[in-house]
Amino acid sequence: MKEFAVIIIGGGHAGTEAAAAAARRGVRVALFTKSPDDLGALSCNPSIGGPGKSQMVAEIDALGGIMPRAADSAGIHFRMLNMSNGPATRALRVQVDRALYSEAVKKELKIPGLEIIFESVESLDLENKIINGKYRAKATVITTGTFLNGLVHRGAEKVESGRMQDDGSYQSPDKNISKMLEKAGFSLTRMKTSTPPRLYFEGINFSKCTAQPGDENHEWFSSKSGIRNPKSEVSCFITYTTDATHQIIRDNISDAPIYNGEAAATGPRYCPSLEDKVMRFPEHKSHRIFLEPETGDETLVYPNGLFTSMSAAVQDKFLPTIPGLENVRVALYGYAIEYDAIDARALKSTLESKDIPGLFFAGQINGTSGYEEAASQGLVAGANAAAYAAGGVPLVLDRTNSMIGVMIDDITTLGVDEPYRMFTSRAEYRLSLRADNAIFRLGEIAVKIGLLSQADFDRKKEERKKKSEEIDKLYAGYIARNAREMAAYNKDKNIKIPKNMDYGALPGLTLELREKLSLARPENIAALSKIPGMTPAGIMVVLRIIRKS
Repeated sequence: MKEFAVIIIGGGHAGTEAAAAAARRGVRVALFTKSPDDLGALSCNPSIGGPGKSQMVAEIDALGGIMPRAADSAGIHFRMLNMSNGPATRALRVQVDRALYSEAVKKELKIPGLEIIFESVESLDLENKIINGKYRAKATVITTGTFLNGLVHRGAEKVESGRMQDDGSYQSPDKNISKMLEKAGFSLTRMKTSTPPRLYFEGINFSKCTAQPGDENHEWFSSKSGIRNPKSEVSCFITYTTDATHQIIRDNISDAPIYNGEAAATGPRYCPSLEDKVMRFPEHKSHRIFLEPETGDETLVYPNGLFTSMSAAVQDKFLPTIPGLENVRVALYGYAIEYDAIDARALKSTLESKDIPGLFFAGQINGTSGYEEAASQGLVAGANAAAYAAGGVPLVLDRTNSMIGVMIDDITTLGVDEPYRMFTSRAEYRLSLRADNAIFRLGEIAVKIGLLSQADFDRKKEERKKKSEEIDKLYAGYIARNAREMAAYNKDKNIKIPKNMDYGALPGLTLELREKLSLARPENIAALSKIPGMTPAGIMVVLRIIRKS
């Protein structure tokens, strides 16, 4: 039997980041994925960053991760969003060339001690960490994305698949892992997401659209030489749906799986499908569509905002009603996909299972959505899987030091009832959790546990020092208040709750709250206080029990 310290299952954004982080910590790692095409695949939009997300990408960079460098090297359009707002909400968003991004990720994975195994996982012994009966690890990270019992919807068409390939073929889903997780006691739920049709560039009349050029002297996610990337000259464009578009949607709404009962899974609130926007918001006569190039050679376009699960025939009807798309040709029709996810309240803040030591989870399997969310969790899970396997120091992030910590705290404490996406507004200390100061917040931690070299840390600090000191001076009063609030949070956070706390026997708590606490099993008082329905009196009940014991 082949032995590894850590085995990663899944080669998407969470899996590749987990594998790279574990390998950087010096342990032997195996990354299992079905195909080389899975590595660095951008299965939905061809972009990295944006509000809330770019802060996490900066934190990934501060922790030595691969996504920021891959995005920089594959970037074809760089744009800083929210420039009229304060620095905490400004966000770099980069359109990337799909093929170049995948190539960059594969190059980043050439790390000593990391082996990539192109093999489906047919059997998984969760307790003993044995894969397919012939590979064994001390720790395992599951990052299966949308592949757990994946089901693709397009009109009346339903196909069991984890994802549709660029050539229109389907990748088979993972069915066995869901069964193993349920057998082990994990609670599963169904999530859903949609993707728009991919369009050929040559069939679009861009003169009817509004051009949106990239920034001339743009920022980078990671450090660069300062020489402008010649590929970053591609413009995005804006167009709008019309009354005719909406009428076609309404006339054919029975074709949509989310309206005819064929797809009952929960979808993301923040980027609804076109049919959902038309039906839920009839007062809106048009919806904005961003036409985003997928390649530097202007071959394909991603129409951001046209997420749909309607049939190809209906998509052919409504696309020509949109200005600029009158003669458009479709390369790949849009579709929806539903898949299994676990209740992330079953995980510790390290993303390790509370019940099965050495078993970690990251990405969409935890109920989140988005490349950046997945990569962030993958880095944390991979770093901690390596620590578990080799007896190292764990990587524990929280709400006071990172946006990644906010996300992990949200999903492991509160759980999710829809695909979770990071927004700046989710962070109560967001003025202190900016992209420009990520290296100062997390760099020393990364160096200490072997995720980042001292030389890279020093270089990144020097590059960011001037800008970050200027912002800190400008908002000194607010940042000082943030610091006081964070100190109070950390005081509560450090009061640990015993793992064997019997919430069912606690007096003074409602039955509903006792059930919630028994399920969530918060690690500390800070996490306890965020449980929906928790009162100050309830917190005091738990504190009294802790002090007695």
